[in-house]
Amino acid sequence: MEPVYDLMAHLLTEHFGVPAEEITPDSTFEQLDIDSLARVEMITLLEDHLQVTLRQEPEGTTLGEAAAYLERLVAESGAGPEAVAADRAEPTALAGPAR
Repeated sequence: MEPVYDLMAHLLTEHFGVPAEEITPDSTFEQLDIDSLARVEMITLLEDHLQVTLRQEPEGTTLGEAAAYLERLVAESGAGPEAVAADRAEPTALAGPAR
């Protein structure tokens, strides 16, 4: 779970301005004040970074649960954790925080 969770935490901090100390595996998007529009943007970013297509977005899912789900999708797609880690290391040119 760690590479995908780390990617999610990185995106939440860098793109959405969520303080790193507020992000835990038990956090939900609602607890982090990520609204529905920002969730769609987060999904798009994750799909691009992980090169997978999300088939569903369970409501009330914790970050840890979402990361585990994404890890399964990455495994099914054949992309390994090293691809996730390498993608995270590349800088992204994103607009300011969406919060």
